[in-house]
Amino acid sequence: MTVRMILVACALALLTPLPASAFGARQVNVAKGEDVWFAEDHTLPMVALVAAFPAGSVYDPQGKDGLASFAASMLDEGAGKLDSKAFHSALADKAIQLSVDTDRDWMVVTLITLSANVKDAMRLLGTALAHPRFDADAVARVRAQMLQNLGQQDEDPAAVADKNFNLVFFGAHPYAHPTDGDGPGLTTITQAELRNFAAAHWVRAGVKIAVAGDIDSSTLAGLIRTTLGPLRAEPPPPPPRTMRRGAPGLHVFAMDVPQPNAVFALPGLLRNDRDFIPAYVANYILGGGGFSSRLTLEVREKRGLTYDIATDLVTLRHAGVIEGTVATRSDAMTQTLAAVKGTMAKFAADGPTAQELADAKTYLTGAFPLAFSSNAGIAAQLNVFQRSGLPIGYIARRNALIDAVTLDEVKRVAKKWFDPGRLTIVVAGTIKDKKH
Repeated sequence: MTVRMILVACALALLTPLPASAFGARQVNVAKGEDVWFAEDHTLPMVALVAAFPAGSVYDPQGKDGLASFAASMLDEGAGKLDSKAFHSALADKAIQLSVDTDRDWMVVTLITLSANVKDAMRLLGTALAHPRFDADAVARVRAQMLQNLGQQDEDPAAVADKNFNLVFFGAHPYAHPTDGDGPGLTTITQAELRNFAAAHWVRAGVKIAVAGDIDSSTLAGLIRTTLGPLRAEPPPPPPRTMRRGAPGLHVFAMDVPQPNAVFALPGLLRNDRDFIPAYVANYILGGGGFSSRLTLEVREKRGLTYDIATDLVTLRHAGVIEGTVATRSDAMTQTLAAVKGTMAKFAADGPTAQELADAKTYLTGAFPLAFSSNAGIAAQLNVFQRSGLPIGYIARRNALIDAVTLDEVKRVAKKWFDPGRLTIVVAGTIKDKKH
């Protein structure tokens, strides 16, 4: 099989639906401190792995914002005896897809490969984790790319609003750090600091691994032991838990743009909160349901103030946020925010209708299987649940939990959690009151 044929097979595998049984997952015993979930399916000769390490931006030292993201960006830039070019060639020769992303809590590594090449893929991943090179030329190149990206973000009102929202909302806590770093931090990070961060955070302790596809559990367990065996078994020091969550009021960060962007948010729920499922349903009705949401109806359809407005429940390891975003004209932002507050106030006071609740349940339960339509999707979704601290049995119970939510429960959580009087609002742009 040629490399071209392999790449086509990989693409088809990502798009081809798998049988419903494919997202039935079980735990695999590998080693203490390693949480491994596995969905075995031999329909296609593919294996997808998603691994999350305790290496997010919350661990960035003071003055070194971006260290976690910088280190993660170096994962495929050379390891062991292979420099960056040789490492990328080794991946390409076997059509192995390796990608990495960093959020506030985790470094999330995704590996997708043909099952015939899974041993080579795991060997390369293990080498990258245990023996990263951090060569000077690669470090300089990646640093320049990251600084260039920051420059572009500084001109994007959505990115500026998001960055400043976290600074305002979390205050002195490391969750306030920009995930991609800042200029002073990225400029001063050294090779030694990158090596030390990787050694301390790319570890076996607390790792969350989800695998789906054409492999058996015994082979998988052996490969994971070999891949992670050289890594440290000690977890990194935990980040501080005490934090400020919210700074109610309006905070404007001036930008000369025609369409300012706003982030509006409330202190939210941890994933293990007993109110989470009814609040999840409530959020779908208020702002998470796309064109069917209350906010879309009131702000877009009735008033024509924006093209898109949405809310989400953001769940970090140590904090929850009910976060919304909207963009509009400079002379319409005041009216838009007033409409947001008014819609939220009515929702908090009265809750949803019975029909809204029924429609939300139908969508949320019906759409759930779509997240498991490929090996890559299965592994990614399983890993999300792992990172949220959920038990593996949650997958089978999730839709029943949503179906069991009552109208009274949603009204209760709407009143408790969606009070617009506590909103922190950050606007990137200029607010100009429209003159009549």
